[in-house]
Amino acid sequence: MTMEQKIFKRWYVVIGAILIQLALGSLYSWGTMTQFISNGAYLLETTEVTIYIFGIALAAFAITMIFAGRLQQKYGPMKITILGAIFIGTGTFLSAAMTSFIGLFITYGILFGMGIGFAYVCPIATAAKWYPEKKGFISGIAVAGFGAGSFLFNYLIRAFALINIPIMFILLGIIYLAFLLIGAITMRNPPEGWVPVGYVQPPPKKDTASGIIEFERGEMVRTKQFWLLWLAYILGCMPGLLVIGTYSSFAKSNPTFNIFPIASIPEVFVFVGSIAALFNGLGRILWGKIADIFTYKRAMLMMFTLQAIALFLYFTTNIDFIYYLVLTCVILLCFGGNLSLFPTGTADLFGNRHLGENYGVVFTAYGIAGFVQAVATNQLVLAFGGYLQLYLVVGFFTVGAALLIYLLKPPKK
Repeated sequence: MTMEQKIFKRWYVVIGAILIQLALGSLYSWGTMTQFISNGAYLLETTEVTIYIFGIALAAFAITMIFAGRLQQKYGPMKITILGAIFIGTGTFLSAAMTSFIGLFITYGILFGMGIGFAYVCPIATAAKWYPEKKGFISGIAVAGFGAGSFLFNYLIRAFALINIPIMFILLGIIYLAFLLIGAITMRNPPEGWVPVGYVQPPPKKDTASGIIEFERGEMVRTKQFWLLWLAYILGCMPGLLVIGTYSSFAKSNPTFNIFPIASIPEVFVFVGSIAALFNGLGRILWGKIADIFTYKRAMLMMFTLQAIALFLYFTTNIDFIYYLVLTCVILLCFGGNLSLFPTGTADLFGNRHLGENYGVVFTAYGIAGFVQAVATNQLVLAFGGYLQLYLVVGFFTVGAALLIYLLKPPKK
């Protein structure tokens, strides 16, 4: 073991992962940002049009992850995180000069989304290799910043936008680069064959194949387990994404709702969104820890059961604001769990060695669900005939996800 390996502490990776994901999670502050960039004086566009920038960012994010997983396996997570930082920094700084929809569509949509795609998988794959004894918990911490990032950047965006919009983008770009480059320094894989002192590979738990079989990407996509996991990911995270996109408009959709007077106060929804973002981040850690105690499969079944109950009850929250806030946070707590349990499930089913590139493919499910939520939420509300029908339908989506996970068994080569 070299002196560098002796000095390097694995908890550095966790700190770096949180910094990286905080910067990447700023994507979910787009709703706050649109209040300032779609006011007519800047973009001359409506909020309904600018939602397509968020949608293309999510699509670019998911598509880029397909390649990023393999690139970080080949060139190392540090270099690919820096590549992501370059795309994010370039996209954000160029956004300061944009005064049209198409300009921001390219800079803060495509370029920013690609940067997230390159950087996102690196801390997940790296942390899992340093912490084989608690993959779920560490995966949850590694992605918690992504869920909680909007809590921080909602307030920074509001403060910076009061100066002016170009300055806002420049200051955000500086902060993004600082977080990403500091985090990138910690992104290094352990030496080949390294394990923590005293660690012994435990016998595989029921429903897992971790440590027994390692699948490459091509082998993984030819298994029925991959397709069950992939479809469950779409059905499992779509409800949370749709609630993120509709909880505000639902609360303000009917003057007869008891929550309507409070919901009409703008500051209230900054508070609701910020608290929900914290629960989103907390869910990633909580459900990851539960997966370590039991298995990813049991944790998913518990999470989807709680999410389905909350969704079936959600429309009744029009009677009381506190009730509404609690169920919103419960749904976001469960939604956050998807982002730690699915990488854990991918590792348990298909191994750690190729986790980066394998999860890059699994994650396309999230990209599909995120794009649909971003560009079609209003149309879905109209198609289903209202919020009641929407929440009931996505509640059954959650039940479907639970059934697919129940059917999952460890794959065999």
